[in-house]
Amino acid sequence: MLKFVSALLLGTVLQAAVLPAGEAESTPGDPNFREITDKQEQAIEKGLAWLARSQNRDGGWGNEGGGGQYRMAMTGLAGMAFLSAGHTQARGKYGKNVSRAVDFCLKHQQRDGLLTENDGQSMYGHGFAMTFLAQAFGMDPASEQAPDIKGCLERAVKITARAQSSWGGWYYSPNSGNDEGSVTITQVQALRACANVGIDVPDRVMKMSLSYIHKSQNADGGVRYTARSGGGSSLALTAAGAELLMMAGQYEAPETKKAVDYLKRNLDPGATRGYHDFYTNYYGAQAMAQVGGKEWQQYFGKLRERLITSQGGGGEWSGNIGSTYCTSVAVAILCIPYQYLPIWQK
Repeated sequence: MLKFVSALLLGTVLQAAVLPAGEAESTPGDPNFREITDKQEQAIEKGLAWLARSQNRDGGWGNEGGGGQYRMAMTGLAGMAFLSAGHTQARGKYGKNVSRAVDFCLKHQQRDGLLTENDGQSMYGHGFAMTFLAQAFGMDPASEQAPDIKGCLERAVKITARAQSSWGGWYYSPNSGNDEGSVTITQVQALRACANVGIDVPDRVMKMSLSYIHKSQNADGGVRYTARSGGGSSLALTAAGAELLMMAGQYEAPETKKAVDYLKRNLDPGATRGYHDFYTNYYGAQAMAQVGGKEWQQYFGKLRERLITSQGGGGEWSGNIGSTYCTSVAVAILCIPYQYLPIWQK
């Protein structure tokens, strides 16, 4: 279903520009619900400490469960975990880790703008790295690295725009002319993150990409693997699609409401779904945080408890994809209530 995850197994602050008014419908929440608990903060710190210890000397991370592959994707996700906890290049005990991760991404940008370290299915790493760099730039625009980040993002956006298919989506490698949902989602979030921090993103590219998500939606509100063909709805891609539509301000769009309703019916924070579990809840948590209210509290409360109790003794989370991926995603989920990342703010 999600080729990036399958491939891994085989290898194993500037606010948004003006948005339309309105938010996804939600019921009022419990005023006594604690968004952040002591155990949650302890789990976040242990997870960050594990990521800091596992960072490579060159500033990057690899998927240790797959021979160190997908280093750009893993570096982007690990960097996002630190940012989501409020650590930037110039702030927080892990500022140096963030700075080294930024340097890794900048060093490995290719002449055509692609962010990759010769990884397979390079558009995944390109998208995650773009999002990370845009958030680092937005949270610390006065850093010494800021001018280099800005230039890097401008080049990265250009190759993403060139790689967009005629249907409005993206595929595993640039210039393939094909598309599928999970790669498209990484590019849309990255483009939105870039636009939020003042990087020029062509309107046509964003409109086509959001249209791709609309065209991928089934009658039940779920999003399928690709817009080009039929198929059943994917909970993971629906979670990601719903988050992106709300992130783009389309709270009142019929497609958004149908996707959110699908999540409310099917997203179970207490269930594990093999190697789709972390991916599904990474985007599911972002989407449900946008929904807010009782639905968010019930979902997040259960997911938080499961994450805290499943954390390893060294601070890591483990799964079929590898601990770097799982730990980065788990930390980011637990940090959502902080609302440090501009891309997650309403």
